[in-house]
Amino acid sequence: MKQNIFLKAVAISLLILLTHFTQAQISGIVLDQNSKEPLISATIISGKNFTTTAADGTFSIQAQIGDSIEIKYLGYHNSAFLIDNDYLKISLKPETAMLDAVNVVALKEEEAEKRRIKAATVAPVTIIGSQELLTKAGNLNEILARQAGIQIRQSGGLGSAARINIRGLEGKRVQLYVDGNPLNTPDGSLGINDIPLQVIERVEIYKGSVPAWLGGDGLGSAVNIVTKHRDVSYIDANIAHQSYNTSNLGLILKKSWKSIQAGIGVFNTQADNNYKMAIPDQENLIVERDHDKFHSLLIGGGITFNNLWFDEVDFEGAYMSTHKEIQGITQNIQHAENKGKTYVGVMNLSKTGLWNDKLSFRYTLIRAKIDVAMVDTSSYSYNWDGTRTPSIYGKGELGIGPNMSNTEQNELRQRLNLNYRLGKASTLNFNQNFRKSNLDPRDDVANEHAGKNLFNYPAHLFHSVTSLTFEQENKNQKLLFSSAVKHYYNHTEGYNTNIYVQGEPEYIKTNTQSWGYVLGMRYTLNEYLLAKAVHERAVRLPNTQELFGDGVLITPSITLQPEEAYNFTAGLVYDRILKNYRRFQAEVNGFYMNVDNLIQLAGNGLSIGYVNYAKVYITGADVEVKADITSWLYAGINMTYQRVVDNNKYIPGTKEVDNPTYKKDIPNIPQLFANLNAEAHKDNLFLKKSKSRLIYNLSFTDAFNYGFALSVNDKFVIPKVLTHTASIEQAFQEDRFTITFEVNNITDELVINNYNQPLPGRTYRIKLRCLLLGKQTHNHN
Repeated sequence: MKQNIFLKAVAISLLILLTHFTQAQISGIVLDQNSKEPLISATIISGKNFTTTAADGTFSIQAQIGDSIEIKYLGYHNSAFLIDNDYLKISLKPETAMLDAVNVVALKEEEAEKRRIKAATVAPVTIIGSQELLTKAGNLNEILARQAGIQIRQSGGLGSAARINIRGLEGKRVQLYVDGNPLNTPDGSLGINDIPLQVIERVEIYKGSVPAWLGGDGLGSAVNIVTKHRDVSYIDANIAHQSYNTSNLGLILKKSWKSIQAGIGVFNTQADNNYKMAIPDQENLIVERDHDKFHSLLIGGGITFNNLWFDEVDFEGAYMSTHKEIQGITQNIQHAENKGKTYVGVMNLSKTGLWNDKLSFRYTLIRAKIDVAMVDTSSYSYNWDGTRTPSIYGKGELGIGPNMSNTEQNELRQRLNLNYRLGKASTLNFNQNFRKSNLDPRDDVANEHAGKNLFNYPAHLFHSVTSLTFEQENKNQKLLFSSAVKHYYNHTEGYNTNIYVQGEPEYIKTNTQSWGYVLGMRYTLNEYLLAKAVHERAVRLPNTQELFGDGVLITPSITLQPEEAYNFTAGLVYDRILKNYRRFQAEVNGFYMNVDNLIQLAGNGLSIGYVNYAKVYITGADVEVKADITSWLYAGINMTYQRVVDNNKYIPGTKEVDNPTYKKDIPNIPQLFANLNAEAHKDNLFLKKSKSRLIYNLSFTDAFNYGFALSVNDKFVIPKVLTHTASIEQAFQEDRFTITFEVNNITDELVINNYNQPLPGRTYRIKLRCLLLGKQTHNHN
């Protein structure tokens, strides 16, 4: 069956590759009249045919000499004339009466790139640009949660566990990337807020299918954070403070010479998170969180060389330390805490113009060392009234004994991406990622308490994801067809440690392989409307915690099989520039996913471990509309409906015992949620070269269950919630100095989006930012 699917994908790709068109073609390039830089995603129209310019400003369109042609680009005067040559060099003049120079540059680097990415992908993609990130007083989690199809499941304030949920799939099933490189932390999750907003150029959110060139595993959705690589000297400093003694400090220093750029950044975040909360299942008991402090320090730097044989050579390094107290919800935890240190070194090499200007490649090598420590050695357990009792296990508040663990994880990762242009309208892309991870856990305190070695056993993981993608456009560039095959390989070695197993644990090696594929298309219906459809067989490889457990409560499951999903997504994208440069955008998507081998925790009465048994299917739709209502008022609204349903007819592990939750909605996943965003802006309201913005955000989540309701007496309901956020942004000197004030959750609603764990109520925030720019010394491609 897998071979048949693979052969079909290859056959379709070859059929498209061998298809030729005989229509006449006119090609050319579109440039800025002043800077002579290429304009990306300019619209070219000739009769009923149209196209957009590529990343280098070039285009090809079905037309003949003597036909009329029109070129449009937001922020520039239109150009229209009769074609007199089969190659056209077109220069457009900036419309400075409508947009100042800063806005034109921002449009070229951001809005045009958004349009290009949307047109170049067959999967639905949401793009958040740096202009939407930098001045915000909130954090990245909150910005992501305002997008269509996305929820952020949080267990508390800043630094607490936060999992992204896209179309019903969450946490480790949604792959995270930085500059196309997959991220995996020891427990399979990532604190997205650990990445400062200052270093982000844009955030790409792929829904329903993950482009094969990203190369990682996952079950159909991904977030790729693209960091800034601008060849300009600058100083970027910000300071922010908000309720519950939360503060953020960030400083970036960047110096650019003709062929060398060097920079360093320091970011410090801390929070007390001492908000009040109601204790679940204890009526009228409200307490202040007093053991939830968080602190992180990130220091990073890099140097880039241009104009060598390589177009670009990057060397980067980073150090990060975190300290997080563990706050109890049903139990008053007072002494347990987590600490972590991470060291990362990165080398990037890139080169274009090889093999008759058809081949380009990018190579990334990452070396990382991650130390994670957990301390839980209290001799007492604490009650909410402040009294204490001796720990029933002698020591420890969380598990069945004390812990003073330290897990050292050494990682080596590489990514190789080769892109070969077969012709003007077809490309072949090869991507290969591998990850080699060695874990060395140690916990002498827990071993002494257990009377035997439970923790000090090493483990090894190697996994590889290899993909080959073929893309073909017809000559008028209306139809884009994309097909890809992906191979997943996973090798693990570890010990079957378990507190209930006598003697030495068994040493186990395992190898698994799996295939995936992607088939998709994008059809340009007219100048403003795109249709997209994509089908994917997606695979997620087990992570280290699922495979190797924690030595005490969670036993190893080294023979776990990968999760797999069959995903179908189709939608329409509408994007039109109206009169007076007002823009209207709309997008609607429907999706279906059938997920198998879902990895979940299960118990046998003595211990718990991860097993492959759950099956679910997911159906839903999301819609988004954004518009410039007037020259000074912008508004956007999005809505998502989704159902995640248990598809196990029989209780897992049996073949005849009916499953009481069959066809019931999986708990703890909202079915209906929506967001409204509005912005009023005015230039030069107070001073010349100033910008004023008033921003309002509304978020609604309908009621949903956090447990299976098997009878009328089961009450596991998280109530519906409607929250309001408002902020004022004032920028001076063309965005060089910005002050932002924000009130989040204005009406102080009780917000719960992860079981019974309440989030902070109303919060006040203020942020100051200073950006000092130097001169650009090098054109970055």
